[in-house]
Amino acid sequence: MNDILLEKPLNIVEAAAFTGLSKNYLYNLVHMKRIPFYKPENGKIYFKPKELHDFIYRGRVSADYELKEKAEAIINGGEK
Repeated sequence: MNDILLEKPLNIVEAAAFTGLSKNYLYNLVHMKRIPFYKPENGKIYFKPKELHDFIYRGRVSADYELKEKAEAIINGGEK
């Protein structure tokens, strides 16, 4: 990704388009403080694209074959 694009703050509409999440869901995440955001004195909410990217990709779920390989490695005496 272009570093300059990752520095431009996104408003809620842009963040929703960037992530594919709805504005309402983003507002809920903000309210619960589950997603990083910025709220300067004007009261509007802004997001850093890099932090949104990291938020989306932090919840990786392993595929069944990956779990099976890890279990087999543990059973056979060494973790992968």
